Amino acid sequence: MEWFVRHRKSGADQLIWQATPECAIETACHLLDDGHDVFAIGTGSLADSIETDQIALIYDIWVRARPPHPERSEA
Repeated sequence: MEWFVRHRKSGADQLIWQATPECAIETACHLLDDGHDVFAIGTGSLADSIETDQIALIYDIWVRARPPHPERSEA
């Protein structure tokens, strides 16, 4: 079953398909890091999606779990 990630880039809605929920979530987190508005992650019908507040919670967990970026200074 394929998973989708809906996001907004340059004012236009975009759709990315991924093979697993883990890949979809990681893709969404990278898009959020790049400043894009991610507003849906789900399967099947485009109306069947994780809510944006849940996406924000997942992203917060992802940010805390990843190793520090070498360009960031830990002061």
